[in-house]
Amino acid sequence: MSGEVSTTILGREENSGKKYPMIVEKVILLVGLVLFILTFSDVFGQFDNKLLSSLVTFIIYPFVILFTTEMIGRTIQKVHNDT
Repeated sequence: MSGEVSTTILGREENSGKKYPMIVEKVILLVGLVLFILTFSDVFGQFDNKLLSSLVTFIIYPFVILFTTEMIGRTIQKVHNDT
């Protein structure tokens, strides 16, 4: 089994590319998580309505942080793949 050549379904040969900077993206995601933990009480206190405050704090705000970290990660991928 170790002597066989690995091919794709279409029979193409694959070349190994550059190492992907996953550790940087993981750190950025952890920074986003820490940012949420440190600031969610401030966001919760911005609204007088408890329902609206909960909606913004626990649904919209984490989504915005996740979206931002994802865009930063994609930017890192693009810069890394262009070089």
